[in-house]
Amino acid sequence: MITERELLLMPNRESIGVFGDSYKAGYFDWRDGDVLLALSYPFTDGEITAALKVGGKIVTGYAFEYYGFISIKRIGLKGWCACPARGIGFALTREAAEKVSTVSRAEFLADIQRCYAERERKWRERGLI
Repeated sequence: MITERELLLMPNRESIGVFGDSYKAGYFDWRDGDVLLALSYPFTDGEITAALKVGGKIVTGYAFEYYGFISIKRIGLKGWCACPARGIGFALTREAAEKVSTVSRAEFLADIQRCYAERERKWRERGLI
């Protein structure tokens, strides 16, 4: 499911230092994608003001389900970030959210199918099925 959300966009990794040792800096700890986005609502007014002073922006973007690792080169779109461990991603455009979510879901299902096929092959070799 893709939902429109208010997001905080940070310009670079260094700008996240504005949050200091706060656990909220971890909201930008994304493994995949090319931008630094997080939901804006957990941040206080003071934190938002500090973020804006270092180049952060409040933007309207999209949250989506994310199932696995995909590369920017693979989908050909920029403007998104995601974390498979959290199962969520954010994008600046609906197009990016839809494509990244769809490709990650397909990759995830293909991985599951490969695992089952490999398990079945091993069981057949052992005469278990």
